[in-house]
Amino acid sequence: MATTHPKHVEALIIGGGYAGLLAASVVALAGYDVLVLAGGQPAAHAREAGLEPARHGEVLHVGGMWDINDLAYGSGAMLQRRGALTFPFPAGDHLSRTRPRAWGTRELVTCSRDLLTSVLREVVVANPARERDTVILDGAQAVGLIGDESAVLGARVRFGDGTEQDVTAQLVVDASGADASTAGWLRDLGVAAVPVISRGTAGFSASRLYEVPEGQADTPVTAVVDGARSAVLVPVEDGLWAVTQTAPDRAQISDADTFADTALALSDPAVGRFIAGAKPAGDVVVTPTSALRWYRYEQIRGPRGIVVIGDALATFSPLDARGPLATEAAARALREALQRGIGHPTASRRAQQAISEEIAHLWADPQTGLMGGGRHQPAGPGLSARLSRVRAAAGRVLKSRAR
Repeated sequence: MATTHPKHVEALIIGGGYAGLLAASVVALAGYDVLVLAGGQPAAHAREAGLEPARHGEVLHVGGMWDINDLAYGSGAMLQRRGALTFPFPAGDHLSRTRPRAWGTRELVTCSRDLLTSVLREVVVANPARERDTVILDGAQAVGLIGDESAVLGARVRFGDGTEQDVTAQLVVDASGADASTAGWLRDLGVAAVPVISRGTAGFSASRLYEVPEGQADTPVTAVVDGARSAVLVPVEDGLWAVTQTAPDRAQISDADTFADTALALSDPAVGRFIAGAKPAGDVVVTPTSALRWYRYEQIRGPRGIVVIGDALATFSPLDARGPLATEAAARALREALQRGIGHPTASRRAQQAISEEIAHLWADPQTGLMGGGRHQPAGPGLSARLSRVRAAAGRVLKSRAR
């Protein structure tokens, strides 16, 4: 019997990761039918090259369980029951400034990516406060957008059984990750090229799980930055540590025999000392990382009907706590924009503008956002650029007065 696939939904979410599931939650709670394409977009270069996704720990946010419950009600308590850990947020850390107001406790919530995703999936589908259906399709992928330069009307979807079909939607939210093809798909619809800002260089990330040694169950999130190299230890559920290292050269971090030795060789050997006597609970998993980039969708004229969030919009280091912060800010901005109604002609554009304002705040922070702290990085060019704009504006004012 042929499988029947949906032809129309009110909201189509591309991507079933953290960003996509938070978006699905806020859209569903606003009272709309939601279809989540958990396969996101077609296989990225890392998987095509035979590399696995890194199994690093997930540091969720500064606001703690309040934040996660605000966006996906009930998920915080479920995460704790299944082993997620909480730690006080380091006093005076610059990330405390990313919140415009204090919300309850200030804490880090840590767990594995698998636990985070599984809990959010359950909450999004079974949330008792939802008014409409939310469906998550594993293996379903968006392979293009449908519409024109003025409006996105849905997406071309490849389902798990290999069939393809256009699915129309009043709103498309692209949360498909760092290798998203969204900018190219919009060009195919006649939309102008999307400006993009890049910084940093490509490199590699390597992760490994360790069993927590006896007597070290209270070890906090620990991070070390040493130039282009870094190491982060994140306690996760089931008595495990998730340790991730980054380096410009794959050979520096991909050898299972020397993974701990590499961490010990950093200028601060804290992470290396923790894992030197720990028993590995898995192999080293290596993935390539690209230069950080931010697509400025808010700067193009149109189209309406699409919002881009998460790594599909702006990428941070996989070890950077600002990534989850940006995702949560995007979900809140989307929720606020939907108060005008999903079909409102300015809803998606207002959401994208508000999301970009949040990204700008995080992107411009000259200090490191590495999980749990880390050494400060030198200030970037953001201040000088702002001063240049101020001087230019002042010059225009003086010229106009002289006329």
